[in-house]
Amino acid sequence: MSKTEGHKDGGITHLLAEGRRVQDGDGSYSVTIPKALANEWGLEGGDELLFMAEEGESKATIYESGSESGFSVGPTDD
Repeated sequence: MSKTEGHKDGGITHLLAEGRRVQDGDGSYSVTIPKALANEWGLEGGDELLFMAEEGESKATIYESGSESGFSVGPTDD
């Protein structure tokens, strides 16, 4: 994914598409969240996100804590 117009100091303006590298941790993987998304959702350190994915699917949906809607992400064809 590449950056597109879509962020402002307070959050997302139209559409945010920004790639992130998966980091290999101590028995797990981590991915950082774009600051614009964190601002849009009012996220702070220690907040929780819910990741949902189905077996055999190539995308996952990320939900803000306490939210009934989220957004889907999947691998790119780069």
